[in-house]
Amino acid sequence: MMQKYSNNTKIIIGLDHGYGNIKTAHRIFRTGVECFEEEPIVSMNYIKYKDKYYVIGENHLIYQGNKTDSLDFFILTLAGLAEELKFRGLHEAKVVLAVGLPLAWAKSQATDFKKYLMQEQELFFSFRKENYRVHLCGVEMFPQGFAAVCNAGLMKGFNMIADIGNGTMNVMQIIDGRPLEKSLVTDKFGVSICMKEIQKELSKSAGESIPEVMIEPMLINGLQGRTDDVAKIVGRIAERYAGDILKRLIDYGYKENLVHLYVIGGGGCLLRHYSDIASKGNVTFIEDICANAKGYEYLAMQKQRRQAV
Repeated sequence: MMQKYSNNTKIIIGLDHGYGNIKTAHRIFRTGVECFEEEPIVSMNYIKYKDKYYVIGENHLIYQGNKTDSLDFFILTLAGLAEELKFRGLHEAKVVLAVGLPLAWAKSQATDFKKYLMQEQELFFSFRKENYRVHLCGVEMFPQGFAAVCNAGLMKGFNMIADIGNGTMNVMQIIDGRPLEKSLVTDKFGVSICMKEIQKELSKSAGESIPEVMIEPMLINGLQGRTDDVAKIVGRIAERYAGDILKRLIDYGYKENLVHLYVIGGGGCLLRHYSDIASKGNVTFIEDICANAKGYEYLAMQKQRRQAV
């Protein structure tokens, strides 16, 4: 039986729609979506929506450019709602979604993305065989990356944000707390580029395809003393990719001794383990992978408070 939301207050749920992972303020899961006409036999990790079954998280989505081109991100939104409602002890709620888009696309794609997410306002679905009912009251849209550092303090002087995800790298300059509109860059140079290069090289070496799940721990945690042939290939390509990221950041205005760099997203792990940038004084790694989702919620709450005055 669904737990009733006890009053008419709207709750805000932040969702960070990455190509590698979906993040809420308290949960993270892979973006894979597989549709089935019948109930899955093995997996319990599925959404049931309109008589179809969607297994979640067995892989990562392929980069699409526009997130409204398929039903995938809508289904992943349902899974994200279920994960966060479960965390909050709810199965029924009135929800305002707080979401984001890559910096340079926030204006051009915001209207379509809002319409896409609001295609159904009354949502009835199940996740892991638990029923959920959500009345979607609205969608608030914010720039990805900036949301993750919006409560980082005054940010005096010259600052740069580098949000490095699976599909894109997003860059923004902030001077004395004010984001520079003309500095917004979305570069299709996410971590998936590095992963594909590693898989290609390992396939040549081993004569067979190597799944992402066997490579990811070395990208996230470093080689941790491994010296085998696989680790050497991963290390060499990851170092090259990290070097290419730094070159691009310099092209976008990063100056080591003058700019405070904030690094966000999964790509930060590669910079930490496969470059020397972590040793620099003016570099801050935002290690909370849910920082964007939390930032979206914070910004949405601030907006609601301003509108209530």
